[in-house]
Amino acid sequence: MLLPVILSSCLGTKYLKKDESVLRKQKIKTSGNLLTEDLRGQLSQTPNTRLGGAPIAHLFHIKKLGEIFYDSANVAANREKIDKKYRHKIDKANKSKKKAKLNTKRTQKLEKKDKKLKQGNQFMRWGEDLAIFDSSKVDESVFNLNNYLFSKGYFEASIETNIKTENKKSTVTYFIDAGKPYQVDSMIYIIKDPNVEQLFMKYEDEQLLMDKQYDQDLFGEERTRVFDLMTNNGYYNFKKQFIVFEVDSTALTDRNLIVRQTITNPPNTKQHKSYRLDSVIFSADMAGASRYLKPIEYNNITYNFKGTNYSERLLSRRIFLSEDSLYSKELTLETQRQLSYLDIFKFVNINYDTTGGEFIANIFTSPLKKYQTSSEAGLSLFESQGSIPGPFVNLNVKGRNIFGGLEIIQFDGNVSVQGLDNVNSEDNNQNNLNYSRLQYGGKISLTFPQFIFPFSEQLRNAIGKYNPRTKLSAGVNFEERIGEYKRNTVNANMAYIWQVGERAQYTITPFDANYIFSITNDEFDELLKDNSSQSIIASFNPSFFTFSAFSARFNYGNYGVGNNDSHFIQTSIESGGNLLGIFNNLSSFQDLENFQYLRGTFEYRENIKLTRRSALAYRVNLGLAYSYGSNGSLPYEKYFFAGGSNSIRAWAPRRLGPGAYAQYDSASAVNGIVSIDYTTERAGDILLESSIEFRSNLVGFIDYALFLDAGNMWLWKSAGLKDDGSEFIENENDDGKFNWGMAPNQIAIGTGFGLRLDFSFLVLRLDLAYRVLDPGLPKGDRFLLDNYKLNTLWKEPTLNIGIGYPF
Repeated sequence: MLLPVILSSCLGTKYLKKDESVLRKQKIKTSGNLLTEDLRGQLSQTPNTRLGGAPIAHLFHIKKLGEIFYDSANVAANREKIDKKYRHKIDKANKSKKKAKLNTKRTQKLEKKDKKLKQGNQFMRWGEDLAIFDSSKVDESVFNLNNYLFSKGYFEASIETNIKTENKKSTVTYFIDAGKPYQVDSMIYIIKDPNVEQLFMKYEDEQLLMDKQYDQDLFGEERTRVFDLMTNNGYYNFKKQFIVFEVDSTALTDRNLIVRQTITNPPNTKQHKSYRLDSVIFSADMAGASRYLKPIEYNNITYNFKGTNYSERLLSRRIFLSEDSLYSKELTLETQRQLSYLDIFKFVNINYDTTGGEFIANIFTSPLKKYQTSSEAGLSLFESQGSIPGPFVNLNVKGRNIFGGLEIIQFDGNVSVQGLDNVNSEDNNQNNLNYSRLQYGGKISLTFPQFIFPFSEQLRNAIGKYNPRTKLSAGVNFEERIGEYKRNTVNANMAYIWQVGERAQYTITPFDANYIFSITNDEFDELLKDNSSQSIIASFNPSFFTFSAFSARFNYGNYGVGNNDSHFIQTSIESGGNLLGIFNNLSSFQDLENFQYLRGTFEYRENIKLTRRSALAYRVNLGLAYSYGSNGSLPYEKYFFAGGSNSIRAWAPRRLGPGAYAQYDSASAVNGIVSIDYTTERAGDILLESSIEFRSNLVGFIDYALFLDAGNMWLWKSAGLKDDGSEFIENENDDGKFNWGMAPNQIAIGTGFGLRLDFSFLVLRLDLAYRVLDPGLPKGDRFLLDNYKLNTLWKEPTLNIGIGYPF
């Protein structure tokens, strides 16, 4: 008897009147290749949101809680009090500026009170009303479903419904017999303008309807295709209304359709007018047009500058409109986009003037400030190594068009203090976080809006649509891990950057040089000697290395913005030490460690929308690094690390792997299960990480996630570390070296749940992760779920704090 009472409270049925019921569930059973989620979107009523699928209408109860503490009369009285207070202040103010400021504050405060009067308090706005079953909504849903099915070509669909009510909870089932869809069998084109007909038929093979299932969305896409074709080939005044479709389902049999596609002429005319550009005018500042300097002609474009001159040669490579060319909407938008990418202009507007019998393209721009400074202070998290929030200060100084070539010179300075888990952690099993990292540095860069390379002028003009840039930069960075080491880095590099559309960006770094000087204390030296391989030790010696690299990033569906189907790919390949021969002859470099290596990475992320409020996201991350130099080492920054808030979250930062290698602390063994010594960071040559998350909204700006992480990292060569001979070492292969046969059994698995606080300007993430499979433990003890007890579960997890999503 207790369970029904609890469920009635959870689902809110105790708030119902005598003949009312709660809409508990809606089922859709259908034939044909129909997506249930699309059909569900046609239903007029939805059940209350449940917490993780459990029978708990938590948003309804949150609203009821808000109603308990809500007093509309009190809110109205406070509103009146605020209004009187600010009216009095405004009347007493002498200056109009102060009056305006007070009036703005009054308006803002009253808007908040009005919102509270209309929508209730925060809990009421977060919550939702009880979903009381409404039979009229069932009929409305059937009507919507029929319209949707018809729009997808199911002209003969039938729908039946079943309503089942028990214990004041109703379930509605929609039985949909979609039938067979209609298909487009024949196309008839009726185009009255012979020039338009000639252009249309030239691209007839690109039409989207022939031999396809009838779909109104597809008709919309075909209308857009024809519209784009016309407006990119001179027809400036062409409208989508000129494109008309007629569908005949009676002339043919077996559910085949004839589609008549008509392109009409404008009213009272016999043809569409095609426009060619008579001139192109670029104006660098819309304000004060009469004070422009003398117009400058370059490459058939007129440039009007006021006060500041810009390189006409470089601007012309970003302008794809030319005299006597046909009007093109596509080239207009591309010109606007490429000029905006320069980071020189506040805005770029392109208007066309058809008065006076001419067709003139006017490009209006307004320049950004030549010099711009910004500063930022706050708390940061060093997520790759795990941390607690620490203070930071960033300073940025930017100069635009300093030398008249549209270049950007920029200086970035930063200083931060961070709480990190020490390289040498005194507590083997928990993060030993304290403010142990001081970091400060600066970087200066110069970015040119072109490739600094001996290309022909024709080629430079051709690649202007790919936003080409050359970036030269140099910087210094000082890092101190208190009580362990100091690491000073001097860096200089050159990079070529370009992008294809808004989805793909590529970077070639032909030259990146780094000088690293580390100072370690005696205790840290001893730690390296006892617990690290020779390759790790070499990476802390004074060193100089260079590398060249290529990287690419692809973003489809605007990944990372909103809950939509999207995916993201990034990959890189790097060759280190390829320029060492240039420096080896210099005596000052001969005593430094140098590194020769190859390194590659690949990462794939995908977000799959499940419902309006939930999604499934997953990631695969791979990394390979191979040193072929005389010291067999990589620069420390080039090793791979596993564990931490953006990695395998059940392990502390940089404490997982390599492989099944582990140093055991026999003194802390409990019930025969050994404890692993996580004293030092673990570095590797091979990385494999994968994660999957179910993400959903909990309430308001608070989201939750359930996740599973799996992966590890390995070495190409033996770790060179031998245990003290304790009984817990099982075999000599547990030394971190990668082995195809053993690697699948050395995958670490962690799971957990987390909260994400989405403040719109940032996402604060809290994840609790539990180890499921620990490859570092002896075989037979690696599966850990059996060891967790419900009453001590809160003591077991690894807490991860992060900014933003883990992927």
